Amino acid sequence: MPGFQSKALHYSAALFVVFIWSITFVSTKVLLRTLSPLEILIYRYILAYLCFVIIDPKIEKFKGWREELKLALAGLLGVTLYFLCENYAIDYSTSSNVALLVVISPLITGILAHFMTKDEPLTKRFAAGCFLALTGVFLVVFNGHFILRLNPLGDLLAITAAFVFAVYSIILKNLDKAYSPVFITRRSFFYALLFMLPLTFSQSFRWVPAALFKPGIFLNLVFLSAVASSVCFWLWNKVIWWFGAVKANNILYLVPPITAVAAFIVLDERITVFAVAGTVLVLIGVYISQS
Repeated sequence: MPGFQSKALHYSAALFVVFIWSITFVSTKVLLRTLSPLEILIYRYILAYLCFVIIDPKIEKFKGWREELKLALAGLLGVTLYFLCENYAIDYSTSSNVALLVVISPLITGILAHFMTKDEPLTKRFAAGCFLALTGVFLVVFNGHFILRLNPLGDLLAITAAFVFAVYSIILKNLDKAYSPVFITRRSFFYALLFMLPLTFSQSFRWVPAALFKPGIFLNLVFLSAVASSVCFWLWNKVIWWFGAVKANNILYLVPPITAVAAFIVLDERITVFAVAGTVLVLIGVYISQS
């Protein structure tokens, strides 16, 4: 029973993260009514990093520039670039569209892991799943551009975010196992903030403290930073260690349907036949490829 309880705990942690991350697309869309995609990113991770400093201020022993470079890359890819792409994608597209396109990350992870690691083989089943999922992606992009009249740049940015997250997952799996998940997350957030600093000089960033303390904005930022970033990134790092990069990212296929329902309820986003068909094909394709 101890083994069963441990496995159940691992899956519970993974499902909790997926549920919270599903809602973040809607939360970000709400914030975009007042803040720019860049402002949301910077405010979110300043607060998230402060949470980690408070939770675990301990300084880990330096283990060489190679490991430090991996942590810096994790911060650049898994935080700065990923969420920059995701936030702008949500600004141009719908929350449900972006959530669905980002979930193809397991397919990209599987392809990259095959070439970058020794324990992630590609199979005919994986290829069949990829074909179905990519057909679904085509329907989603077609639906966004021709039915909903959305800017296709949003879909392109969402796919870019999926690719970036796949590389981030591979990097995490190859980090020194002596590092604690809290340390990995905190250090990657630190590097992410360093990479964000030059962006604060762009026209897309405005420092307006008064706007941040409006109830709707403040509560959404706290949710995105303290819960979705601090707690969930820490948990996801552990999930990747427990299941491996491909199996962990496979659980992300639950994100799109949860996001679609939340977006329909909160944002009144349209659900079309093409969107449903694309969603079904993507999820079945990802499931088949990762089974």
